[in-house]
Amino acid sequence: MKLVILSVGRPKSPLYKNGIEEYHRRIGSCVQFQWEPVRSSGGKSSEASLREEGAAILKKINDRDFLALLDNSGDRFTSEGFSRWLFERLRSTSGRVILCVGGPFGVSRAVKARADVMVSLSPMTLTHDMSLLILFEQVYRAIAIEKGTGYHH
Repeated sequence: MKLVILSVGRPKSPLYKNGIEEYHRRIGSCVQFQWEPVRSSGGKSSEASLREEGAAILKKINDRDFLALLDNSGDRFTSEGFSRWLFERLRSTSGRVILCVGGPFGVSRAVKARADVMVSLSPMTLTHDMSLLILFEQVYRAIAIEKGTGYHH
């Protein structure tokens, strides 16, 4: 079982950076886990950014990997439902389970076409950095639910 969070860039603001680092540490102490940021194309046009970042994302994914792309129009879960879904995927996927957060402009059509599923954190639009922090927290919460620790309730 291997879990990967793939993201475009890394947050610079301590508000997000510190929280992500804390949950990264917690997750890594519980499951085989990796965070793989790809370089943000920063400052380019939306089309150029999508193309460049999309190519970088796709280079990180192999054929056996299961790709869940975060998108506000994707499947919605309760925390308990997300935990069940995530651990079912981890147990049944021969490759890695990759949770991908695109950049500020989203992701390219090629990345969307490669995605096995779209998952929504909220029907509202969230900033890239906020989405990443919430994803890290929800992954840790999913682990806590699976293990039956007191973090969830």
